[in-house]
Amino acid sequence: MLTNPNTIAILGTDDHGIVAADIAEQNGYDVYFFDDKYPTVSKCGKWPVKGTEDDLKQHGHNYNAIFIATSHNKIRKIKLKEFKQLGFNITTLISKDATISNYAEIADGVMIVGNACINYGTVIGDGCIINTGANIDHGCTIAPYVHISPGVNIAAEVKVGEYSWIGIGSTLIHQISVGHTVIAGAGAVILNDVPKEVTVVGCPAHIVRRK
Repeated sequence: MLTNPNTIAILGTDDHGIVAADIAEQNGYDVYFFDDKYPTVSKCGKWPVKGTEDDLKQHGHNYNAIFIATSHNKIRKIKLKEFKQLGFNITTLISKDATISNYAEIADGVMIVGNACINYGTVIGDGCIINTGANIDHGCTIAPYVHISPGVNIAAEVKVGEYSWIGIGSTLIHQISVGHTVIAGAGAVILNDVPKEVTVVGCPAHIVRRK
């Protein structure tokens, strides 16, 4: 039985965690952090740090919801899956200032920040970050553990592969496919399909590094 039905435990005290806490508070939660920096770090922004990751694993059922707050896509996957397997309620955090179609599908552990817009029929996978002012048009598929940075514009029916990081202010034209583990540099204008495990930059975007 939950003893604190209006509380959320956030794992991770980096800047991503502070944004998550702000959105959680907008949605009526009392916020508490957990991080292995505890007890050296006892506060994150205005919110208290209550213990380590192991403490959260022991006491997480006292919280209504848990959110994994790390900007590292692969670590976010590891932690989210681990806490799910332990039976914890992994929540999604959506800013009150975001616009989400009733016909979009948003999975678990997602964070959608203020002024983001997600249109009809778009699917957002587990653990994604849709950052400030990002626009994702209709019929897109954003695979799990993707980070869409602030000010990104994604046209209709685009696919973005797992672990990819689309840099601030990038633009993706309609019906293209971006492979997994892609990094798109700030302001990239992506006009063609992008293969997996590459870094692209520029206008038009071109490959500058392969794994």
